Amino acid sequence: MTILEQRILDHLLNELQASGFRFQEQLRSKYPRLTAHDLRLCTYLKANLSTKEIATLMNISPDSTKKAKHRLRKKLNMKPWQSFDFCLREQTS
Repeated sequence: MTILEQRILDHLLNELQASGFRFQEQLRSKYPRLTAHDLRLCTYLKANLSTKEIATLMNISPDSTKKAKHRLRKKLNMKPWQSFDFCLREQTS
């Protein structure tokens, strides 16, 4: 990763975390068992990032990202066929 790419990535992360704070607080109040890692993953999913993009941001493999998403579905009491888009969108209302 070049220095420019790292700066762009850092800027993106700062923007996501700033805009996602209220969203994360809402999630935390509804699902108190969520970890900081889970909240970060939720924020990336809400930003509509792909599995590969999330893996890069979290410095893990795409397979690890898929496992994390599976565990998150369990914590959010979601069915395997439900999309995160629906679940995460309802938190903002």
